[in-house]
Amino acid sequence: MRGMQQDQEISEPNLTIPPDSFLLTPAYRNFETFRKFKQRLAEGGQVDTDSLIASNPEFYHAYVMAADYSYKLGQLQKALHYYRLALTKEIATKKEENYIKERIKKLTKA
Repeated sequence: MRGMQQDQEISEPNLTIPPDSFLLTPAYRNFETFRKFKQRLAEGGQVDTDSLIASNPEFYHAYVMAADYSYKLGQLQKALHYYRLALTKEIATKKEENYIKERIKKLTKA
């Protein structure tokens, strides 16, 4: 970029990568919705757990988030249900799997 006399955008149309078509799919919209739910929970906001799960139904963490939120609200049976459903999904780490199992154990003793 040496020798440029002014600050300007450099664009080469033949080198431009087109947007990913995934950005136009319902799956992407659901992903964006899931991210909003996740952020809202992180900020201490309220969510509808059924909508949270519907936004990413194959992701175990959606169920864990719904379960943790339900637990926080004192909805213990609902939390237990969501934790059990989380175990039916592929879980990323053994640590997360153990967390879910410990929560189930704690709720079944209550």
